[in-house]
Amino acid sequence: MEFHLQLNHNETWNMSRLHFHDHCELLLPLVSPGNIFVSDQVYPLRRGTLYLIGENTLHRTMAEGFHARYVLHINKKALTQLSTPQTDLTQFCGAAFRRAELSTGEMTEIIELFQALERNKNDGSFGSDTRQLVALLNLLIRVAPTLNVADAGESIHNKDFLRVAPILDYIRDNLSEPLTLDQIAGQFYISKHYLCRVFKAATGFSVMEYIIYSRVLKARQLLQEGVSVQQAGELSGFSDNSHFIRTFGHLTGLTPGRYAKEYQSGDQVLLRGEIRP
Repeated sequence: MEFHLQLNHNETWNMSRLHFHDHCELLLPLVSPGNIFVSDQVYPLRRGTLYLIGENTLHRTMAEGFHARYVLHINKKALTQLSTPQTDLTQFCGAAFRRAELSTGEMTEIIELFQALERNKNDGSFGSDTRQLVALLNLLIRVAPTLNVADAGESIHNKDFLRVAPILDYIRDNLSEPLTLDQIAGQFYISKHYLCRVFKAATGFSVMEYIIYSRVLKARQLLQEGVSVQQAGELSGFSDNSHFIRTFGHLTGLTPGRYAKEYQSGDQVLLRGEIRP
């Protein structure tokens, strides 16, 4: 069963790069360390909230200082295997992003379920795989109804982000076109220096970083649909095929051709296609 659970504690931690993957992510912060950028919006990252980040969703945790959280990664294939006609566990992975506010009692209950899954590791001994599967099912069955009725909720609309939101929309709508700092700044009648400064202040990363990661994400989605490597590169805004192959491989650890082959065969390894920090 392909899933991966982590309990992470970091005294000083910040996700320095954007991030996406081929599986769903359940995130349960145990503290309130900052914000999360996801689907071109910024949301608070708070204890007492359960977060669901869907497949192929560009995101980055914007946390400073101590950060503790449970993170469960599970792909749709595993959720399909665990589902029944009466209990469809794949449905809560249909959205790019959801968050559910939890009561104190619900938070305690869900933490205990994460702890049970953490304790019941499959160590190869008799029954350990079954105990692990039961712990995983108990967690998923508990959180699925809560997440099925949840949505993204209100994003943070600070002054900097309101300035950047139209720029994010413009980049997303013109990703297949040539995009430069000068061209984007001219489109919005602002200086290149101001564009870089306000974009970084609002999102935590640079304009060109966002463009490159967005293009690789779009190319991955096209490859998943069976589009050829060359066409996927062109449609996602890479003018040179060799540059596309090199960039894709650098960020994902796989060439576009290898990624497409593994995805289409269903043999992709969990976390393999993840953008590496």
